[in-house]
Amino acid sequence: MSQLQLLAGAEAAAQIRQHGLVPELFDRVIAASGGPKWLPLAQLDRHLLYRFFPGQQSLSLLGTSSGAWRCAMMCHPDGDQAHQRLERGYIHQRYETRPTPAEVDEQCHGLLADAVDGDGPALLANPHRRLNMILCRGRHLSGSDSRALQVLGLGGTALGNLVSRKALPLFWQRWLLSVDAETPFAPMRDLPTKRARLNQANLMPALLATGSIPLVLSGVTSPPGLPAGRYFDGGITDYHLDLPSLRTGGLTLYPHFYSQATPGWFDKKLAWRRADRNFSRVVMLAPSDQFVAHLPGAKLPDRTDFSRYDSETRIRLWEAAVAQGAALVSAFEQLRTDPLRYLRSI
Repeated sequence: MSQLQLLAGAEAAAQIRQHGLVPELFDRVIAASGGPKWLPLAQLDRHLLYRFFPGQQSLSLLGTSSGAWRCAMMCHPDGDQAHQRLERGYIHQRYETRPTPAEVDEQCHGLLADAVDGDGPALLANPHRRLNMILCRGRHLSGSDSRALQVLGLGGTALGNLVSRKALPLFWQRWLLSVDAETPFAPMRDLPTKRARLNQANLMPALLATGSIPLVLSGVTSPPGLPAGRYFDGGITDYHLDLPSLRTGGLTLYPHFYSQATPGWFDKKLAWRRADRNFSRVVMLAPSDQFVAHLPGAKLPDRTDFSRYDSETRIRLWEAAVAQGAALVSAFEQLRTDPLRYLRSI
């Protein structure tokens, strides 16, 4: 059994059957929220962006939360090294006691600044890798600076979302930030969406905001170029990027840590709410159960590891998970040679 699953929507599968798994089929790459779950995929990320895709091929990248951080580094002019700096910084966060949101803010801002390494202007100007990310602006109680009121806002979000995702705009305003005025990820007709341009002034605040899990981080107040308010994790509305815009244009390559996608953060426990109809033109690469079973603890890294282990143990286990990701690169190269043998439907 392969360490890596090749999953495709109907239209994507038809193109793979006709042309093979070749880079020319794709014009975009997406990366989901999920905290440290991306770490075993880190080597595959770099292989795809710097080995599989030619350097001159134009790609639009979109992410939320840690997925947006991955995408940003893959747009960096020194992307391979920037992505590795992000990996190291993410792994080496240290919280010896339960941290306050301000303490997590500080560490996340520091690891992002180290990864970007002062090259934000060049990252934004990359002619071949174009960055997009999603943020969520808290509305009413969800945007409060009071923890107690935020809790009430999150409770209201959960109840409203249980009825319908269309209730999310009562509590959160989705923002799509892009380096380009035109992006293949717009329009987003499933939920009301505001748009803004990414620039040097708001790049770092936007990166921190899209990873700001409510109650865990403070959120970012009024990033430059955006309306006043408190901005949080883009995964609230778009946890695994179930977007109507993926139905058009070229194919989308989706290195993901699961073999299914959950539309929003509040859908995680709603087994009946899984992404499918927007994934017809999506090709997903996901670790197999066999691969995950051989990771430390027989699971993907996750945020509970911060409380489950002391820092030294967690760092050692996360580094081991990254090292095991080399098997996903080998598996990808193997399945490229005969993709129909491995192809499954999303």
